[in-house]
Amino acid sequence: MITSGISQNKNLQRQSLQWIREQSMSPDCLESLATHETDVTPHIIEL
Repeated sequence: MITSGISQNKNLQRQSLQWIREQSMSPDCLESLATHETDVTPHIIEL
């Protein structure tokens, strides 16, 4: 739930992150990705 430094509307940014967090708790969710980190390795999600 950490917002980025640059944002026009921090409240909307937090709401988006909250929605992603809620969806990530679903048993149907394989993976949730919300990052600007450069050390995340690209990968394929197979369904």
